[in-house]
Amino acid sequence: MSGITGAMNTALSGLKLFEAGISSVSNNLANATTAGYAVENVIASTAAGAFGQAGNGVQAPQILRAASGFAAGLLRTANSASQAASNQAASLTTISNGLTNNGNVQTSINQFFQDVSTLAANPTSAAQRQTVLADAQMVTGSFQSAAGVINGAVSGAGAVLQQSVFSANNLLGQLAVINKSLISAPNDPSLLDQQQAALNSLSGLISVNVLPQPNGSVIVATGGTVLLDQSGAQSLAVTNNGSVPSLAAGNDATPVSVSGADGAIGASVSTYQAGGAALQSLGTIAAIFVSSVNAVQAQGLTPGGAQGGAIFSVPAPSVTANASNTGTASITAQITNSSALPADGGPFQLSYSSTAGWTATDQASGQSFTPTGTPPAFAGMTLAITGTPANGDQFTLNPAPNAATGIAVTATNPNDIAAADPYAATPGTLQSDGSILNSNGGSISTGADMVTSTPAGNAAVIPASYFGQNLQVTFTSATAYTVAAAASPGTAIASGALGGSGGNLAVAYPAGAASGQYWQLPVTGSPVAGDTLTLTAGSGASGSNTARMAALWTASGTTVSGTLQQTVVGFGTALGANAQAAQQLSTATAGQVTTATTNLQTVAGVNTDQQAVTLTNYQQAYQAAAQAISAAHTMFESLLTSV
Repeated sequence: MSGITGAMNTALSGLKLFEAGISSVSNNLANATTAGYAVENVIASTAAGAFGQAGNGVQAPQILRAASGFAAGLLRTANSASQAASNQAASLTTISNGLTNNGNVQTSINQFFQDVSTLAANPTSAAQRQTVLADAQMVTGSFQSAAGVINGAVSGAGAVLQQSVFSANNLLGQLAVINKSLISAPNDPSLLDQQQAALNSLSGLISVNVLPQPNGSVIVATGGTVLLDQSGAQSLAVTNNGSVPSLAAGNDATPVSVSGADGAIGASVSTYQAGGAALQSLGTIAAIFVSSVNAVQAQGLTPGGAQGGAIFSVPAPSVTANASNTGTASITAQITNSSALPADGGPFQLSYSSTAGWTATDQASGQSFTPTGTPPAFAGMTLAITGTPANGDQFTLNPAPNAATGIAVTATNPNDIAAADPYAATPGTLQSDGSILNSNGGSISTGADMVTSTPAGNAAVIPASYFGQNLQVTFTSATAYTVAAAASPGTAIASGALGGSGGNLAVAYPAGAASGQYWQLPVTGSPVAGDTLTLTAGSGASGSNTARMAALWTASGTTVSGTLQQTVVGFGTALGANAQAAQQLSTATAGQVTTATTNLQTVAGVNTDQQAVTLTNYQQAYQAAAQAISAAHTMFESLLTSV
């Protein structure tokens, strides 16, 4: 009896083992596509009998997950990098397209200067003046449109950041619950599957380091900050103490360091930085463009004879004092030489030292500047300082705050465009009826005029107070001459001489956008004493000043980077290159995810063919165990019958 009973028990233990095996195969097939699921295998061991006796079948079967912590870790790392690269590729492409597909800043500026050049050749054309004014509106619209697209990308990154942090906190909460459950059910396969799925999802949001514990629970950290341990999870939060948001964890707001490769959260912060830098550069280019055009505009005259006013406007530079400053200094700034302003636009950090004075650092490039002069100036900007700074005081100077958004056209009338040079030169003497009578005995010629900040050494410099008045140049000899107001030709206001290469007349501009500049005209020839040259103010038929304006687009030295065209094209090219690099990285990291997934699936994935073979073996073994029980039952019945 005991032998038959033992045989039945042994067969029954096998029956339970194979039933568990069949159940595990069914579970594997049902969860083949479930995130985080690792294939389960039934592990059996012999139930040993007494010494010298047969075994007692198998012990209760154990379910073992076929998992690889190393492969799972590689997949999480790949997930973080891939999600970050994918997000950055999308956002950087949007930022790049903002400069080229929305009004196209480069095209609109190019068209503006082309039509200004056309106006220079036909300055009396009212239609061409209207075209230039329409071009000016197109330029401002393209800057504003590009700025709107970039601002949209930054705002979108902010929304993604908030949603990603919310999702990360939910996942950390789920992992905390799983950790607690594993205390009472150590290494439970179902809980571990849920844990891996949550960790994989979390890794797409932020890079995580996972430290497994003996009972299957985990400690999760990122950037050196623990987000989850046995005591629970620390919630993440977005802080906005500066222009770029940052991340903090827990009630004590521990700073969390993230990089551009740290999942969707890191990509969002990186987009903020890239978008902010693009906006700063775009605004600075707008400020350089406006300052350059307005400076040349101020050097000419309108058809009505007035000095040119501004065609464009942008917001003025801003200077913000550090909250910890202890001095009483207050600072304002203005762009006085746009050709010296770095195209990245900083912003700049101004620092004061009681021993070294003022220093400035471009926060975009790290380049250092030392303000010099009175008032102090650096990088094309002049500072106005009131009050007394204290040692260690700091200020943030933004040369072009929201300039790409705030750029506007201030000229309202086509005749506001100052196409004419300040003066037209004609040999002879001005008559009371406005005509010029040429009774010269010699010859006087004039060359190409120019605007300069430093007149030639032999120039006759006419004070700014005479700007706009008709002037008369009188030769007192074959080489010497004097300059006087045409209304008072006997009162000399300047004098000069013809050298081997001739002489020069330099008229100082009055206060305004062209202050500090001189309109300079070369003079050559073979005059005789008594010969005259008249400078007539405000010739409506002149387009020389718009010719200078048109040359700004391709003139060297207009910006720190070379020509204005090179700066605009270079900026757009750099944004495009960044977007292309991000797209290539996205493709590469997606491939890494595929590889890491395949590697993990090799260890932990469900192979349906293999499961089918295993199921067949379990079914056959189950049937054999059932037959053994049936045979034992028949023997038992036979014994009962014989008794």
